[in-house]
Order: sequence, then C-alpha cells, then structure tokens
Amino acid sequence: MMFDNDIVVSILCPVYNHAPYLRQCLDGFISQKTKFNFEAIVHDDASTDNSAKIIKEYADKYPKIIKPIYEAENQYSKHDGSVKRIMLNATSGRYIAICEGDDYWTDPYKLQKQVDFLNHHPDYAMCFHDCLVKNETKQAFYHEDIKDRDYTVRELFSKWIVPTASLLLRKEYYSELPDARIINGDIQVILNCLAYGKVYGMADKMSVYRVQDKGLTIKRAVDEPLKLETLYIGHYMCLKELYPFIPNDVYRQKIANTYINIGVLNLKLKRPLKGLLNVVHALFLSPSQFATRISNLIRKHERV
Repeated sequence: MMFDNDIVVSILCPVYNHAPYLRQCLDGFISQKTKFNFEAIVHDDASTDNSAKIIKEYADKYPKIIKPIYEAENQYSKHDGSVKRIMLNATSGRYIAICEGDDYWTDPYKLQKQVDFLNHHPDYAMCFHDCLVKNETKQAFYHEDIKDRDYTVRELFSKWIVPTASLLLRKEYYSELPDARIINGDIQVILNCLAYGKVYGMADKMSVYRVQDKGLTIKRAVDEPLKLETLYIGHYMCLKELYPFIPNDVYRQKIANTYINIGVLNLKLKRPLKGLLNVVHALFLSPSQFATRISNLIRKHERV
C-alpha cells in the first residue's frame, strides 16, 4: 500500500559478475511489503557474465522499483569513489539501504521495520539487524549475534558486527569515500553515522551475508597478503584522522594487530629482522593486544 509518490528508501545494489545470485537478491527487493514507495538503484559495473541481462529483465518487469545503471567500463577499478558517487546521484529517497548483488534479504518487512524505527527515533542516524551467514569458503568466519540495543563506536570499530545488507541510514549521513587509503567503505559509513547520531541494532535475522572467495578483499588477502596488511595501516590511520572520536586504545589495538600480521608474514618470507621490528612495534603500541595475539599464536602452533 502506497501513501504517495515520494520515494522514502533508495536501495543501493552494486553488481559485478553476480549472475548466479542476482535473482535471489532482486527478489528480496520486490518482495518488500511497505506503506511507502522505495527504489532499487542496481548498478552493473561492466559485468562479463549475464548480470546485465538479469537486471534488464527485472527492470522491465518492475520499472517502478528497479532503476538500472549499466557501465561500459568498470568504475570500481578506478579507486576514486566513482561507484558510490554514480549510485548516490541516482537516488531520490530519504533513507539509504545497501545490498550487494550476491547478498539477499529474507524478511519482507525488513524495510518497514527499519523505517518505522528511524521515523520514531530522530536522534538515531542508522539502524542495522542480524543476518544469517552463508559461508562458501573453507575458512572459519566469526559472526556475533546482534541484540536489540544501541551499539557504541568502541564495539563497531573493534570487530565486524554490521552486515552490509542490514544497513538503513539517513541519506544526509551517507558519505562518499574521500580518501583512497580506506579499504573497507562500510566502516566509514558507520563511523560517519556515529558522528551525527546513535546507532541501533535489531536482533531479527532479515538478510543473508554470503562469504565467498571471490570478494576483492579476500582475493587480495590470498594474492598479496603483505601488501594488504600494509594498506590496512593507512586505512586505520585515515579513519582516525577523519573520526577522532574513535577510542585511542581500540585504534592502537587495530594498528598493533596489523603490525603483528605483517611481522608474521615477514618471518614466513625469511625476513627475521623486519619481522622482529614489526612485532616490537606492536608491543609498543598495545601491550595487551600483543599479549593476546602472541598467546593465540602459541596455542595455534601447539595444536598443529
């Protein structure tokens, strides 16, 4: 049931070679039952599979919901924020939701629940919810159960809590990435919301987060682990510069943990001096994080 022609929520759906999963994603949008209008900005970033064809099929069938953007040239590879800028410029809604083409929503009332919450709580900038994790890799993946409560910057910066497909935020707080040193754009969106208001978690599992080997960060971690860890140093430093309210101890723990990762990699590459310097740097930054990581590494080695 629609009250007027205004778009209340704009869904951002970045797609790149997501054909095997895309129908499930788009069906999650179409199935939403709301008292307001919403749109899905589906951005195909020059996919080489059948993603564009699937998007066109849905756009033709549901033109009031699916608003496609097709790229002839891949925009993500420019690393200049083009994808976010292009998608954001196409939005009309007061709120922004995000769902990548390989994730999907499972609750037809997801958007209604989240919009109701933000409408009734103007001091909140963002809300998110729990999800089911579909791990398609052989590696362990930690996921913390989300409770019905406020979440602090300490919690949200310390570890991965917020599934991308669970986000709903006020459009004015959705910022483009202003710095190429930021690797994970989700955390900047979350921190930017915390700069302006509170963030609320919902215990309802209303989406599925798919963990696969095809993700860009996972691919980097396999192909260029040392380079990736080094980039994370700049990533955390940039976030601290942009959002100085990040607790200093949590920030230092993140940096220290990354230096330990770099040190371990240097030791594996038979660079003992570099590895030792990295580990000593970590000890200086955060003795508690150093002790925790070294203890975990020793226990892991004993089990092998």
